[in-house]
Amino acid sequence: MPTRDVAGTLARAMDVPLQFVVGKGGVGKSTVTAALALRAASRGLRTLVVEFGGAGGVARLFNQESLATGQLSILAPRLTLLALAGDEALAEYLRMVVPIKRVLALVFQSRLYRVFVDGAPGLKELMTVGKVWYESNRRMADGEPVWQRIFVDAGASGHSLQYLQMPAAATATFRSGLVHREAARVQSMLADPSRTCVHVVATPEEMPVTEACSIVARLRDSLHLPIGTLFMNRTRDAVPDGAHDALARLDRLPPPANGRDALRDLLRQAVDAAIEWQGVQSAAIARIEAETGLPAFRLPLIATEEFGRAEAGQLAAMLPDDSPTAPDAAGVEK
Repeated sequence: MPTRDVAGTLARAMDVPLQFVVGKGGVGKSTVTAALALRAASRGLRTLVVEFGGAGGVARLFNQESLATGQLSILAPRLTLLALAGDEALAEYLRMVVPIKRVLALVFQSRLYRVFVDGAPGLKELMTVGKVWYESNRRMADGEPVWQRIFVDAGASGHSLQYLQMPAAATATFRSGLVHREAARVQSMLADPSRTCVHVVATPEEMPVTEACSIVARLRDSLHLPIGTLFMNRTRDAVPDGAHDALARLDRLPPPANGRDALRDLLRQAVDAAIEWQGVQSAAIARIEAETGLPAFRLPLIATEEFGRAEAGQLAAMLPDDSPTAPDAAGVEK
């Protein structure tokens, strides 16, 4: 698919109100999440970033590592961060349904409550995704949504898919009652391509590509959730045309008088490494596009000692800004 079409697909996905970002650990999910959020905020949209598992990569990018779970932190104009953990999400839910604080305090202090929270399979994941559902449905006094865009850094792929599968699993397990109703509402939101999409992030290396292909397959075949954009992060520029000819010419130069030329050796090593990496990168992108059927939106490697907000801003500026106004989710795979 031509690059312009890839950008158009991403632009349409960026108009979806709720966007999850998943991928193998270490591929830059937090960076991509921050870039998407910065882009949305720069378009004037009230934007919330949610991190599962407490303050993590996005918080570090904005020097908010000490942010407590459940607390909101304003990162920039129209951009707010919320770190979520299952315990806190469950506690907040109970505060809404049990208005008597004295009773609630007794519940939180009880050993039975702790045993239940720690032992109930999938409860924390369900409550965490439920908190995202709550934020996506919050309205201001005039009826407008509190958050026009929500981006979720859902953590490493294994855990993030566990979060995403819990509402459907709970709906199937509990055939009626409160848990069934709450889980069904959350699942309805996740499966609706006009409301939700899931971006997948990889880097052009074997293991991240393998895991990304597996994630896409699970999203399609098992979870039945809308896929947004496939991001190929940390790609490098193509080696300039004529690099091979330059190496050949270098080899034809007469040897120096002392028989050694350190600069020539270093130059050869650098060009050889760049050519080799280009082959690896091209093969990885070709493989992931062939196996997933999705075009990859490439984000460049930014060489820096410490990756921070400024670098995330550079990536945000590379994202499309000509998204259509009608959030009809066209281009979002379902």
